[in-house]
Amino acid sequence: MSIEYSKSGKVLINCTDDEESVIVPDGVTQIKARAFKDCVNLKKITLPESLKNIGVSAFEKCTSLKKIILPSGMTKICSKTFLNCKALEEIILPENLYKIGDMAFTACNSLQTVRIPDSVRFIDSYAFSSCDNLHELRYRNLKIHIDFSDWYQFTYLQRTIEMILREDYSMRVSTSVKYDLLWQMFFQNPENTELKDYIRQYFSKIFLNLLDRDDAVSVQKILDDYDFITKNNIDKFIQYAIDNQKLQCQILLMNYQSEHNLQKPKNLFL
Repeated sequence: MSIEYSKSGKVLINCTDDEESVIVPDGVTQIKARAFKDCVNLKKITLPESLKNIGVSAFEKCTSLKKIILPSGMTKICSKTFLNCKALEEIILPENLYKIGDMAFTACNSLQTVRIPDSVRFIDSYAFSSCDNLHELRYRNLKIHIDFSDWYQFTYLQRTIEMILREDYSMRVSTSVKYDLLWQMFFQNPENTELKDYIRQYFSKIFLNLLDRDDAVSVQKILDDYDFITKNNIDKFIQYAIDNQKLQCQILLMNYQSEHNLQKPKNLFL
């Protein structure tokens, strides 16, 4: 096997062979940029815990690579590291990871699910673009389901995650994804007063999004635990449920209106 290391043995410089399996020895701390680029027969690589850094495009176009486990010492994935790894089915990211670089996993067509560690604070542009079979990201116990026909719109989802990381709830992102994620966040952390204030400010849009999805569980949760439903908005929500044939949500809202006497009083002066 023809793999070139530095004199110290700590840096893997280049791989020029067509081996299907590679074990990088313990003590290696760095894999140089483009070290395995175009190693099209590489199916498996084992990385040591000593590894701290993988360079730009290090595994680009390793089109047979199916799985990779990144060691715990890595805090950053550089740009284009796994670009066009079309067979990559599973990537296990380290718990101390801080940043995922631009185009890091672009065109990894076999990826279906990715769990983003809580430590991640930056996801750069197009990090997961053109991952045609990726349908779920898991982040902070949220299962973020994706339904985009145009995969360049995946950047909207990345911006949404960045919004969550920075707690910048006002950021402009794809509306339905944003409101869905905000509700899930609040559902799991209702004591966050800043988030609750934001939910209250935009509650009408968030609640209509829940009605669009006919999410009776969330509607019941709101009715049971929060004071967002008022005399001023319940008639609008009921009518919306009727117009859009959301029967279960309609019944929940009408029962709530009756039980809590939320009917608006008639104006006796008209």
